[in-house]
Amino acid sequence: MIEWKKDLSPTTTSKGTQNDNMYQLLGGARNNNDSEDDSALEENLLKLKNYTYFDGDKILASLKLSAKDKKNGEAIYRQNKVNISDISSGYSHLGERCGQADAVFNVGRDTFHTTIIFNNKEITYSKCYCPECSRKYWGWYSDNAKCQYTAALAFYIKDFVKQNNFADATDMNGNYLLSTYRKGQIKNTQKEQPAPSAPSVSLIPRLTQKDSQLSVSFKVGTDKLFVVKKLDDFCSQVHNSETVKYGTSTVISHKLQDFTEKSQKWIRFIDQIVREEARFVNKIEASGTYLPKKFNVGSSLELFGWRLDSFYENLSDDKIEFENKSDSATKKKAQLHCAIGNPRITMQILDASKNNNQFDGVTVKGSLPELFHGMDFAYFIQDDRFCKAEPDFMEKAKPLSDLSRNGQFHFQMGRNTLSNFYHNVLPQLQDIADITEENPEKFRQYLTPEAHFVFYLDMEADNITCKISSFYGQKEYSLCKAFFDNSIRTEQQFRDFPLENSVLGQAMEWLPYYDADFDVLHCAGEEDLVYHMMESGTDALMELGEVRCTNRFRSKHTLKTVKVSVGVSLSGGLLDLNISTDDISSQELLDVLKSYQQKKKYYKLKSGEFVNLQEQNLEMLAELMKTLHLTPREFVKGKMHLPAYRTLYLDQMLESNENIYANRDRHFREIVKGFKTINDADFEEPENLSKIMRQYQKNGYKWLRTLEAWKFGGILADDMGLGKTLQVIAVLLAAKLEGKTGTSLVVAPAALVFNWGEELARFAPALTFSLIAGSQAERQKKLQEYQNFDVLVTSYDLLKRDIDQYEEKEFLYEIIDEAQYIKNHTTAAAKSVKVIQSQTRYALTGTPIENRLSELWSIFDYLMPGFLYGYDTFKKEFETPIVKNEDEAAMTRLQKMVSPFILRRLKEDVLKDLPEKLEEIRYVKFDDAQQKLYDAQVVHMKEKIAQQDEGEFNKNKLWILAELTKLRQICCSPSLCFENYRGEAAKLEGCMQLIQSAMDGGHRMLLFSQFTSMLAILQDKLEKEGIPYYIITGETSKQKRQELVKQFNSDTTPVFLISLKAGGVGLNLTGADVVIHYDPWWNQAVQNQATDRAHRIGQTRKVTVYKLIARNTIEEKIQKLQDAKQNLAKQIISGDMGQLGSMSREDILELL
Repeated sequence: MIEWKKDLSPTTTSKGTQNDNMYQLLGGARNNNDSEDDSALEENLLKLKNYTYFDGDKILASLKLSAKDKKNGEAIYRQNKVNISDISSGYSHLGERCGQADAVFNVGRDTFHTTIIFNNKEITYSKCYCPECSRKYWGWYSDNAKCQYTAALAFYIKDFVKQNNFADATDMNGNYLLSTYRKGQIKNTQKEQPAPSAPSVSLIPRLTQKDSQLSVSFKVGTDKLFVVKKLDDFCSQVHNSETVKYGTSTVISHKLQDFTEKSQKWIRFIDQIVREEARFVNKIEASGTYLPKKFNVGSSLELFGWRLDSFYENLSDDKIEFENKSDSATKKKAQLHCAIGNPRITMQILDASKNNNQFDGVTVKGSLPELFHGMDFAYFIQDDRFCKAEPDFMEKAKPLSDLSRNGQFHFQMGRNTLSNFYHNVLPQLQDIADITEENPEKFRQYLTPEAHFVFYLDMEADNITCKISSFYGQKEYSLCKAFFDNSIRTEQQFRDFPLENSVLGQAMEWLPYYDADFDVLHCAGEEDLVYHMMESGTDALMELGEVRCTNRFRSKHTLKTVKVSVGVSLSGGLLDLNISTDDISSQELLDVLKSYQQKKKYYKLKSGEFVNLQEQNLEMLAELMKTLHLTPREFVKGKMHLPAYRTLYLDQMLESNENIYANRDRHFREIVKGFKTINDADFEEPENLSKIMRQYQKNGYKWLRTLEAWKFGGILADDMGLGKTLQVIAVLLAAKLEGKTGTSLVVAPAALVFNWGEELARFAPALTFSLIAGSQAERQKKLQEYQNFDVLVTSYDLLKRDIDQYEEKEFLYEIIDEAQYIKNHTTAAAKSVKVIQSQTRYALTGTPIENRLSELWSIFDYLMPGFLYGYDTFKKEFETPIVKNEDEAAMTRLQKMVSPFILRRLKEDVLKDLPEKLEEIRYVKFDDAQQKLYDAQVVHMKEKIAQQDEGEFNKNKLWILAELTKLRQICCSPSLCFENYRGEAAKLEGCMQLIQSAMDGGHRMLLFSQFTSMLAILQDKLEKEGIPYYIITGETSKQKRQELVKQFNSDTTPVFLISLKAGGVGLNLTGADVVIHYDPWWNQAVQNQATDRAHRIGQTRKVTVYKLIARNTIEEKIQKLQDAKQNLAKQIISGDMGQLGSMSREDILELL
């Protein structure tokens, strides 16, 4: 147990100096502007001191005892023979505040119980099991026992309620409101809404109210309407397309297509409820419960929950016949129309104690219309309107609605809870209710101050302690005592105990131990708790109130930052690195780094200070260790010698962390400056190429020359068509013009060998070159004479065949074109280019990563062997963490390492004649019906695939494709694969909103879908909304397509619907500046081509591309798979990728 100073209260000396055990304010103080109000409110605390709601004298008198029992009972009480087992307050069945006292009496050998229940004026129940009461027949059945022991307990109650503010007039309803309307509790909920459907036989609904229940019945017919008497039979007749006789001679077809579009909606509505009720009955029967008669739905359906929401949506703009069959109804019949609005609540706050001499609290009475609750909304009927209340209103009104009976509610708030009611509940009700107070001045005389909290922090012997006080004005109370000692509460009922308990609970998350002797919370000296309290706990307490602390605590309430110096120098082609720190010893730095590697959150120094191991500078040192493959001991012992190609990576690390002091020597700074100012480098391109080369090509040339100057290799990864070949030819020509001797080797795919010859002859006629092609003898002859040429060009295939001919030859440059040809490092082609001896190596490719990260490793293994370590190490440190675990730290580290050695420019970056293209994903979320269909299909597929072995899976690829297509159709609109589906299609609604929004902004759009049936649904929607459109599908002739394209580019039609495959290529639609991809296609390239219909030469406006994706579905996973490959390239080399590859069994299950 820790020792405490005698004086625990917060103090300061008169001269303003502070001792170690004196408390000072930490953080902000509470607002003192309220002090005047608080002083007025504090007077009310004094008034509460002697207040009691229960009248003990009246309670005793109400028992109406005989003189003998009263005398004996008082004697028993005065002799302390009343053993109280419990006395507490609660509520009667009517909801009013009452008390209950239970006592045990020991008389001779007999032990028996006596119970009294009482309200503030009288006893409402008394029960005694004494021998006298037990002997009387009525004693067993009476709840009005009167005997000397009942009298003794009544005398106890009389004195107890006089001496204790035991409870007040707050009734059950009032207490419910206080607990519900806590500050910040009100939330928002929202739900998207569905859509309508087409004509012949009519089905007309009729709404009925009986007391608090709504129900709907239906009439069917064409001219004359007939009541549908059995709705379950009606559903069967529609399912079977029967013809049904009504009345004496009227015959009505019940084929679904013969009903009007509106009526078909009502049929689906009825069918859903009939099925639901049938399932319910089946469950009852299955449980073995006997049903006396056959189940029958009858002529009406009760409306509640989802039924009521769906009923309102189906009505939309239609009027409905309404009849109120309640006995209390004034207006019986009406024609209702749907509306959205909130009823106004009226609320009166009245004095609850008009006829009493003392003030006991307030009675609150009010009214609001009868509310009928759906799943998501509430509804009410007012005049001729059937109204849907707004969600915000319902969140605030629901507690009152729960208390309401026949549109009326009432509750009481006693003096103890009056302040809570005024401070916390009324402000929330003012937005939704008209509130009047009978006597506001009088009521406010009894309001007490709101609670505020002060936390007193101290630290002694490596333990943090905290005393917590709640203040009501200047009155101070201990939070812990109130919680751990319940007896204190009876005299302080005005305190906001729910709030105090909440604050104490949050404080105990940081300081979970309680010392009752000193009334403090503490950490018990546990190191973890002490650290977390210092790191985050103090800030958390500041959110709850004022925090004051001693100097002892303040001196320890800091986390040590380890200051590290890094010295770097370059000599003899090696990088020298030196790590040192002045703050702590090298041994402690070693321990800190080891703790970081073990993923600990902190380290405690010998000084007692804590080091936060999540600091950025430690993260940077740990990354350096990992990248340089050094142990913590090697890292801190002194100088390290590293390859020069780590220079640029090390500079990035030092620049990104300002807390680490770095001393760089002149050679190190020269390399860094050379790469940072490449565009201003002194390398001049050959004069004859200067006028031909664009500026970005000249910059690429300078980058290649800078790599060469520092003996590095690199990847020129420019977008296709940006002239990579020309940039390299410029380097080869410059070498000759500058007098460098030696032959260079270009390795390219066989199809490009002769193209290289043409380009060399065209751009650098001064270079002599030889194409190593022809028979083996011809190739051998050319290789023997290789020194007679400036450049040799061969193919990957021929290089591996002739590799023995290259063994003793050394080249000035080795350049591999389409470097993805060596992506598999185990192939002969990859091995061949790596054994060639050369002074400088370059790689050219538009796609350094097509599918796997190992492709990038293979290229760098050619450029600078060892730069990305051996392949096993690379796989362990980068490929597996990035691809399988999506490890962002590993991705960032790899990007930092390779980015200085990859130059990637895209067309849009360097060809400024194309406008900007913006891409955005719009997510939609299913409603319950669509979600259930989707989930069912997923479960179906998972079960099927789980039953298949690898062989069966491969045989059933067509089935899998079909089922995946069905999943994607459900995402688009379930009606694509479920003919009878009439529910909501979330994406369809989202798409229509997007179209309307784009039109409002003056935009025109191309809308692509791979499903022509989806285009048909969109077509129907556009026609209903009166939106002009064009459409191209696979059935549209080429001539017609061109006509439509010409018309769209010349007129103002806002929407062009296009089948992805039919219109993805060959169309020029620059009249549009918005592209919408309704559903994602497996092949990203196909979508990119479709987008290019608008984003192409001739486009003058910015193009915005929207992809509509259903959240948490296969669509989102397809998008992530595409992004994974695309981002893999973009993050590491800033590129753009192609399509989704073939999928394994595990890949398919991952999609579901």
